Amino acid sequence: MDAGPSPFARSMAEFCRVTAAWRRRKAEEYDRDERNLRTAAALKELADYIPTLSADDPRLIELQRLAGTGDDFTPDQRVLYELGRFRFHHPDAGLDPFLEILVSLAEADRGEAGHFGGRLPEGDDPWE
Repeated sequence: MDAGPSPFARSMAEFCRVTAAWRRRKAEEYDRDERNLRTAAALKELADYIPTLSADDPRLIELQRLAGTGDDFTPDQRVLYELGRFRFHHPDAGLDPFLEILVSLAEADRGEAGHFGGRLPEGDDPWE
């Protein structure tokens, strides 16, 4: 029996819907800029797609680990930036490849957290 989308998948889908609404407002602000409208439509498509993925989809599992706080989708800088630009410059970007890119970006965001001064000597890094 399918239990439906996970709470994390629902949170990520809602995040995409909110970001799509922001892009629609930007389209109005910039004289109905086609790129903003395209991104808003792409984010709605992504928001509809995410809940259809299996609960054990490795991309969702990794995104929850890297860009989640419990069941909430709480992305950092790189993931936020790319979500807000989905299909903005590349209208043919696919959903599955984009999810894989988000995982890579979430890994980069996580790897940067707290390491603004570069590598520290072993035992001297407060983040480890």
